[in-house]
Amino acid sequence: MTALASLITAWRDRSSSLALRLPVRHAQVVQALPLGPGARLLVVEFAGRRLLIGQSRAGLAALAESPPE
Repeated sequence: MTALASLITAWRDRSSSLALRLPVRHAQVVQALPLGPGARLLVVEFAGRRLLIGQSRAGLAALAESPPE
């Protein structure tokens, strides 16, 4: 399982009352773009990569990946 898949699985499996806790050095939201109620695009730096993540009320989806700038 890739690091991204592990992060997404942990995020989906977490209880609504429990926060996903990662040290800041592991994952950082670089930019967030709201798309509407309950939906946004996130650029996340994780494990030396930049990931484009779609977030909605239905969950998270990895959309693209690139090396960090």
